[in-house]
Amino acid sequence: MTRTYDIHVHTRVSPCSRNEPEDIIDRAVAAGLDGIAVTDHDSVQGGVDVATLAPPELEIIVGAELTTSQGHLLALGIDETPPVGTETLDAIQFVHDHSGVAVLAHPFDSFRQTYQADLEAIADAVDGVEVKNSRCLLTRFNTRAEVFADEHDLPVTGGSDAHFPMEVGRAVTRCEGPLLEAIRSGKSTAAGRDGYLSGHVATKLNDALSLLGR
Repeated sequence: MTRTYDIHVHTRVSPCSRNEPEDIIDRAVAAGLDGIAVTDHDSVQGGVDVATLAPPELEIIVGAELTTSQGHLLALGIDETPPVGTETLDAIQFVHDHSGVAVLAHPFDSFRQTYQADLEAIADAVDGVEVKNSRCLLTRFNTRAEVFADEHDLPVTGGSDAHFPMEVGRAVTRCEGPLLEAIRSGKSTAAGRDGYLSGHVATKLNDALSLLGR
C-alpha cells in the first residue's frame, strides 16, 4: 500500500515558524497523511515534541534541517545535530553515523542557500534529493534538482517546507513500506506544488513580529 509523507515540516522551534505541535498534527491528519518528518533548523526538539503528542496512526520521523557550509540538508531519523556550518560532506557523514538518511533540501533555489561546489562528491555521499519543495518560488529550482537527481541516479523526495499549519501536505513523498528504507533504496516518489509566494510573505511578517517581541 502506498504511504504518503510530508518530510519537511517546521515547528515553533525554528525561529521562522509559528507552527505549534498540536496544529501540525491536526493538519497532517486532516490532509490524510500517513506521516510527517519534523525538520526544524539545526534542532531535533520539534520532532521530539510532535512525536510525544501524535496519535498512533500518524508516523512521526524525528529529524532536522541542517545548515551546512553550503546548502541545507534534511537529516531524517537522527537524535542530535552537528554544529551549524559543518562542511557538507561531514554533515552527511554525521547523519549516516547516527543511522539517519541525508537528503539535499531545495539544493538549487537561488533565493536561499544553494549547493555550488563538490557536487560530484556530494552526489556520491547523499541518500536523496528534494525535487519538490513547495516553497520554491520558481518551478525551475525544483526542476534543476530533479535533473541533478536523475543525472546521478539519486532517490527523490518531496516536502512542503511548512512554516504554518495550512502548508502541511502541499508537497509530499510517496513510497511502499518504511519511509527511510524506501529513500535509501530509491523507491520513493515526489509530488506537490511550488510557486508559493504567500508563504514567504507570511514568513517575513513572522520574522518582523518576532523582532518586535510578538
